[in-house]
Amino acid sequence: MFLDLTLVALIVLSLIGGWRSGALASVFAAIGVVAGLVVALAIAPFALDVTDSRVLRIAILVLLVVGFVAVGNIAGSAAGAQVRGSVRRRWVRRVDSLFGAAFQALAMSLVLWFISIPLAASVQGPVGDTLRASKVFGTIDQVAPAGISQMPLRMAAMLDQSGLPPLVPPFGPRVAQVDAPDPARVRESMLAEVRPAVVQVLGDSSVCQRRLTGSGFVIDDDYVLTNAHVVAGTNVVALDTVIGVKEAEVVLYDSDVDIAVLHSPQLGIDPLQWSPKELLPNDATVILGYPQSGPFEAAPARVRGRLNISGPDIYAAGRVDREAYAIRGSVRQGNSGGPLVDVDGDVVGMIFGAAMDNAETGYALTASQVRERIGDVRTLRVPADTQACVGG
Repeated sequence: MFLDLTLVALIVLSLIGGWRSGALASVFAAIGVVAGLVVALAIAPFALDVTDSRVLRIAILVLLVVGFVAVGNIAGSAAGAQVRGSVRRRWVRRVDSLFGAAFQALAMSLVLWFISIPLAASVQGPVGDTLRASKVFGTIDQVAPAGISQMPLRMAAMLDQSGLPPLVPPFGPRVAQVDAPDPARVRESMLAEVRPAVVQVLGDSSVCQRRLTGSGFVIDDDYVLTNAHVVAGTNVVALDTVIGVKEAEVVLYDSDVDIAVLHSPQLGIDPLQWSPKELLPNDATVILGYPQSGPFEAAPARVRGRLNISGPDIYAAGRVDREAYAIRGSVRQGNSGGPLVDVDGDVVGMIFGAAMDNAETGYALTASQVRERIGDVRTLRVPADTQACVGG
């Protein structure tokens, strides 16, 4: 509540300032602000490389953005004031003031929102919760044009260890409350049957100079499904399976929805089966994968609901609509690309992310959207371009 009152006060003050300075000065100030944001975004990757501390990286980014925006605003306002000084007619100045008030209030709202996205996507604890709960930021996020969110999403990606933008926007839809997951619904007989088909994906990239790890699962003879961000920029991919390490090639790379298909000849592992049904709130599910790059784990989960999530692609270069299940359960780094199965072991979705504001909330692409995007995988034989490194 206090944050929203403060934001409203800042917007009102900017409206008053816009009335006094006029539209011409406000436009020049806005140009200066945009220039400041562009410069800050260009410098940020180099400045953030000096430390691995999340707190320091956030502080550096905030200082860069606020500093360059302030300089741009001052320079633009000064230039605009010179132009406004040449306007003599009173009615023209009144119209100029009216448009200046509206423009300055709009500009202030957008600047505050720009800064809020990387912070809300990165800061945890009470401060992060307060940012994400803001009704002012939430309202601006709903009405802001989709195209202008790419810059703050790229800033958010710089603060994330994986280099990924928040695939589920920090001011996204609220999830429903459901019962706690029931460990008793995870049957040993089911796990014994599906366990061999869940593999760990290992990606090496000489360009990215890093090793990427995630989860995946066999969907057809010799074909494995995972997230695109798990293999982004890789030139070598391997599968760590129950029968040994197998080489694989990326044959489909969908950076929009975040899907990749891998082909591993003579893999020799039976595929999982897709479930034909759609899940309902409170339905029991199981998260399978390799969290924290560690050993295989099966975690109980419950469906919170089915959502249409409008968020960035994995490079924050555009927006895409994803059909997803919000689930209550433990989704951690490394679970990406792993299957979400029902209590019978049939695949109902693929894990692709976790919520920032709730440690017990994760997200899985629905089986129907995944199957629609990949088509008949048996026709996929030609190596696909894995494009650039995520965050690179």
